[in-house]
Amino acid sequence: MKAFDDVVLRKMYREYDVPCDALVSDQTQLSAFATDYTARTGQATQASELAHRLLALRKRGEAKGGLPRLRRRYNGRN
Repeated sequence: MKAFDDVVLRKMYREYDVPCDALVSDQTQLSAFATDYTARTGQATQASELAHRLLALRKRGEAKGGLPRLRRRYNGRN
């Protein structure tokens, strides 16, 4: 398994502002995310490997260095 740059992944995740499940289940968005990751890090990776890493980071949780919770707006409630 490749070593991913988790700092870059967390930053991109916040920028894309798409929930992890939605991101990994949409091949178009996931491919764009993987291409962007490669451009930022120079580390070529397959979208499926990146999806696996994103899910692992989501499971880890923000407090333990995983993906942060997205602060989404829902019709002015947040």
